[in-house]
Amino acid sequence: LSLFLVNVYADDIYFPYYNEPLKSKAAIVMDANSSMILYDYNSEERLYPASLTKLMTAIIVLDRINGNYDDMVNFSYNAVTQDIDKTSATIGASAGDQLSVKDCLYSLLLASANDAANALAEYIAGSINDFALLMNERAENIGCTGTHFVNPSGLHNDNQYTTASDMAKILQCAMSYPMFMQISSSVSYRHAPIRRYRDPENSNNQVLNTNSILVPGSTYYYNGVTSGKTGHTNLAGYNIATSARKHDMDLICILLGADNDKTRYNEAKQLFNFYFDNYQSPRVSLIDHRFDNNLSTISINDVDLIETLDITCNENAHITLPNGVDYNKVTSKINYQVEDIYDKYAIGTIYYYLDDIIVGRCNIEGKNSEAAETIFTSNLDITTQNDVEETTATVDIHDNDSSILNNS
Repeated sequence: LSLFLVNVYADDIYFPYYNEPLKSKAAIVMDANSSMILYDYNSEERLYPASLTKLMTAIIVLDRINGNYDDMVNFSYNAVTQDIDKTSATIGASAGDQLSVKDCLYSLLLASANDAANALAEYIAGSINDFALLMNERAENIGCTGTHFVNPSGLHNDNQYTTASDMAKILQCAMSYPMFMQISSSVSYRHAPIRRYRDPENSNNQVLNTNSILVPGSTYYYNGVTSGKTGHTNLAGYNIATSARKHDMDLICILLGADNDKTRYNEAKQLFNFYFDNYQSPRVSLIDHRFDNNLSTISINDVDLIETLDITCNENAHITLPNGVDYNKVTSKINYQVEDIYDKYAIGTIYYYLDDIIVGRCNIEGKNSEAAETIFTSNLDITTQNDVEETTATVDIHDNDSSILNNS
């Protein structure tokens, strides 16, 4: 997942930048759809994640359960005791309790339950240590460079750390899971009864979302918040990783090391307001019409793409622009090195530029995967076929409708 850093000025284009001082130790704002970084403050400084760790825990679980949310998770003695004391957030599970994966995920993400984190780790990997290995492997996989995990809960350990930049990538990854979005945007959830609270109607079996910024009626509520997680320890301070959506734009905001609840929520709201007010995130399909029709006429490096390939541009691709910028100022280039390893149909990536600053990208996909692979390996992969470093090329669009975007 590539991150694109914005300069305040680029030739004659002004990129609005939030200049008010923050009390948090580190912060970042990213367009979740284009991966463009709009705000950066100490985003590479290594800090303690606290319970933001549970975002990665949820990712690992969602990666590996194959949708089996009703599978039962056993709470071992180790799960309900390791690193857990009277001040630790839990659901009060006892050794021998069992809850569904779904119950545990809601407890993990809403109540920040550390016993649920430990139980899920053992369910997935057999042990907390082996689960941490999966967490670190996944973090590296999505591009994290300053993060290391040793437990699934975020309870303090000097060797567990992250950066605001990495946490933005982690939340961006988590947002790709519909179940994560469903859970983390919920205000409350009632899980099955446990030994300590045998009555199904006992209020202790209901978990409440600790992320006050998305709870209506809260002092810190912000209309439009779609997901997130809070975290706090004495050494980490007050952390928040959250997303919000307005005008078809999804922003991620990470704040680490705030001095109190009020600071993390108010600074998140201020950053959201500023960047929603000053930027737009149009879908590529709305401004680049090269892939609308007549697809068999597209050629790359003078190679005609066959009609059966059914070339299209990823419908979820966005670019990020300051408000009021003329779309005609945007240019594009194609690169044959596809960065998104999860897009098995991609045969190239179009990068969009505004005054030499990357403002978004779109994978070119072939719906006929076998034909796409043939075209790519025999004609397009100039890096491997010709053993050269240059990987950009001209995209020729012979369409009756003129393209809004200029081709480089």
